[in-house]
Amino acid sequence: MFSDRIKQNIVSQLLVTATILSSGAILNVVQLLLHIFVRPFSKKIFNRLMYYVIWTWLAQCVFIYEYWSDSELVVHCKKEDYEFFGHENNLAIFNHIYEIDWLIAWILINRFRGLGYARGFVKNTIKFIPIWGWFFGLAGHIFLRRSFEKDKELIEDKISEYMTCTDNTWIVLMAEGTRFTKEKYQQCLKFAEEKNIVPLKHHLIPRSKGFSTCIPILRKYNCPAVYNVQVSFDKRAENPPFLSSLVLGKKITAHVYINRIPMENVEPTFEFLYDIFKEKDELQDSFDKHGNFYEGRGLKVDDGFNEKPRTCLLVNTFCWVLLETLFILYQAYKMIEADRIQMLVVIGIATISIFYIMLKNMLHLSKVENSSRYGKAQ
Repeated sequence: MFSDRIKQNIVSQLLVTATILSSGAILNVVQLLLHIFVRPFSKKIFNRLMYYVIWTWLAQCVFIYEYWSDSELVVHCKKEDYEFFGHENNLAIFNHIYEIDWLIAWILINRFRGLGYARGFVKNTIKFIPIWGWFFGLAGHIFLRRSFEKDKELIEDKISEYMTCTDNTWIVLMAEGTRFTKEKYQQCLKFAEEKNIVPLKHHLIPRSKGFSTCIPILRKYNCPAVYNVQVSFDKRAENPPFLSSLVLGKKITAHVYINRIPMENVEPTFEFLYDIFKEKDELQDSFDKHGNFYEGRGLKVDDGFNEKPRTCLLVNTFCWVLLETLFILYQAYKMIEADRIQMLVVIGIATISIFYIMLKNMLHLSKVENSSRYGKAQ
């Protein structure tokens, strides 16, 4: 949609980044006000209003993928399962081996109209990061302190609240606990040998306590299904699945396989979760060898579902860009009118520098090698 000249221009990249970050700061204030003036009186109204706050910000990130870079997401599943997606609460178990698998989760959930109601498990340190860490904290994501005794009660309270919000709540769990790296994988191999567990090939050994805690609560609120969600990218593709690729406007294609498991078939045990990850291994192995989830498993290849981006993503981002541009032009006009041109130049350079540093820092932190150290020791 956008020309390469526009997408690869640093000014355009900074404008988009600045819009996402500045709108995030504005929405942090809105979230705080909702917590102060709405939540104490009505959690139902609070969650409904928070839905729109969450959507309008995360939709800008989805815009980067679907419009700015013209990237695609292809959903593979049983045809009878596709009808359920977007119409039921669920626990979605994602793999965590790519730099942008968290973004793919948002894009997938937005595909099924659940972005504003999606919640996930997040490491506790993230909530102290300005803007986006604050955003997820105020949105009500489950921040884990890596201590099950401390986290168990929090998980129970949060999920109980989520299950009363809507009929399309996605609870996102990346049970590996951290991204896949060679160092962490070696630790998992040692752990598997010590515990007499058959090691996985493409994933870290999942941590089951959170999963085992969630299932009884989900059953209590009649949550109908668990989704095994496998995200994969073709290793032979021209553009790697990096956040930097998307910011530069380079197209990538994500393939997502979803296996819907009815809740009555789910057991809250490590063995059951491990079976899910063994299926993930088979899916990933097939995709790496054949470029699809089917051939390596002796199944007929399916082209999958690939829908066009929703226009509301474009409108939402355009409105935020327009709002920010008008604000900048107005402030610049007032300063020029007051003969404060030197101050305008200084503020302009400082602002651009700050957003440039934040963009580079965001790209740096998103890299797999800079993921958390959690998981390097079992």
